Amino acid sequence: MKKHLLTFACLFLFAIHGAAQDIPKAEIYGGYTFLRFNASSPTNAFTANGGVASFQYNFNQHIGIVGEFGGEHNGSLTIGSSQTLHPDQTAFTYLFGPRVFINKGGVVSPFFEFMVGGFHNSRSFSLPDSLLPHPVNPISGVTETPSTTTTKFSSTQNAAALLLGGGVDIRLGRKVAFRPIELDYVPTNFSPFNIAGLGSINNAKWQQNLRYSTGLAFRFGGAPPIPPRASCTATPTELLAWTGPVNATVEPADFHPKHDLTYNWSSTSGPLGGQGTSATIDTTGLAPGNYTITANVVDSKAKQNNSASCSASFKVKQPQNPQVGCSISPASVKPGEPLMVTVQGSSPDGSRIEKRNFSTSAGALKEGETSVGSQPGEFTTVATLDTTNAPPGTITVNVGVTDVHGFSGSCVATASVNAPPPPPEVASETLISECDFNNSKKLARIDNQCKAILDEAALRMQHEPSGKLVIVGYASDMEEGLANDVEALRAANAKAYLTGGEAKQQIDGNRVEARKSSARDISNKARFYFVPEGGNFTLNDTTIVDEASLPADRTGAPKK
Repeated sequence: MKKHLLTFACLFLFAIHGAAQDIPKAEIYGGYTFLRFNASSPTNAFTANGGVASFQYNFNQHIGIVGEFGGEHNGSLTIGSSQTLHPDQTAFTYLFGPRVFINKGGVVSPFFEFMVGGFHNSRSFSLPDSLLPHPVNPISGVTETPSTTTTKFSSTQNAAALLLGGGVDIRLGRKVAFRPIELDYVPTNFSPFNIAGLGSINNAKWQQNLRYSTGLAFRFGGAPPIPPRASCTATPTELLAWTGPVNATVEPADFHPKHDLTYNWSSTSGPLGGQGTSATIDTTGLAPGNYTITANVVDSKAKQNNSASCSASFKVKQPQNPQVGCSISPASVKPGEPLMVTVQGSSPDGSRIEKRNFSTSAGALKEGETSVGSQPGEFTTVATLDTTNAPPGTITVNVGVTDVHGFSGSCVATASVNAPPPPPEVASETLISECDFNNSKKLARIDNQCKAILDEAALRMQHEPSGKLVIVGYASDMEEGLANDVEALRAANAKAYLTGGEAKQQIDGNRVEARKSSARDISNKARFYFVPEGGNFTLNDTTIVDEASLPADRTGAPKK
């Protein structure tokens, strides 16, 4: 028996705390009543059956006010110790007062009540004349109505009423509750029903009464129970795949505070580690895009409104390539002059730069010092480009960088290598002197005047050992027929004087060139042109004298 009582008590407490609060505003109750009159005196006690109806207004989940009307009827009374009557007796109560609840709105809701009001009692019965004493003397308040063989006695009384008790409501639904028990103490103060010669009926004046009631309560108004809720968050909401993980949390609300909850996690990103109100998503390897995390919270002890779900989103960003810029200064150089290459880069994702590659279309490139910027991935590199042996034209420098995650960027810069300037222009031949040939018999003979001129020419050649002398012989139209190749002889004789004549000038023959001219407007002359080192002889109407083909007689004697 004790085991069954303990089990019932546990179930009762569970029911009290196991439901969400749903408080009706008003209730109408109707039920059966069993009234035990004068319960404290078994020899004078009797019972009555009837019904009760009440209207209840609830201020909150703990306090309400009740107005009640009830009526009971009994079918037998005992007179003295052996005589039993079959009366017609009816009692009415009209009461008003507060009611205090425990767990109002739950499945099981105990309550306590205290009410005051009035009690109306109407009694009547008939006795055969053979049982009546003569004369019959009813007390005051009892009406006697005689007939042929019987006499009817009746009495009506009103008294103040007090009710103190309580009961239990069991919720069958949101609108209906079953009251298995309501037990109240209802003391009264009625005058005894005395008839002279018969004694007193219910001498206790009905002062100790107990009432039991059971029935249904119909509920109205009130808000439905607040459904449970859950809110989810994900941190961070935006990230690169390798900067994870994402931490998710769920915060349940409006669940029963004393129930253990179950948390189920899922995600469009695939498997995740979840434990209770938090979960972790490993984002390594996730493709860029939007993902959703969902938490489902379940109260397994509740039968209705026992779950809530929520979601949170996060975004895996598309990685960005490193940004690189490069420049070369100066914009152009002469061959052999250095170029300075400056490269500046950064990673929008803050990723460390792992590799740098430099290449050039010409010249030799040497990477210099690299300095790191204030933000992750920022850097500046300086390189030197040696243009020695680089051909004239545009030099292109390509720079590529790669970060630790394999994303790369590049830049291109150009500069110009100018063509070397042409060598300084060397002056061509210079006419330094000339000789006239006036000997009519020896048209090519070098006379003393011409020798003096040649001596001066020899001095210049000695002072400018890198230069050379070009001797051009000329003839007039009139002389052309007098001697063979007289213009060539004049140039050859002047060269011979410089290289080995009686003046012994000893000028290197390789530095003296004999030429003859086809021009006939200059007449009988030999002109001396000095050509400096690197210079060119530019007269177009001359040809080199073939000294081996000249006649043995070089005097230029006229033909016979």
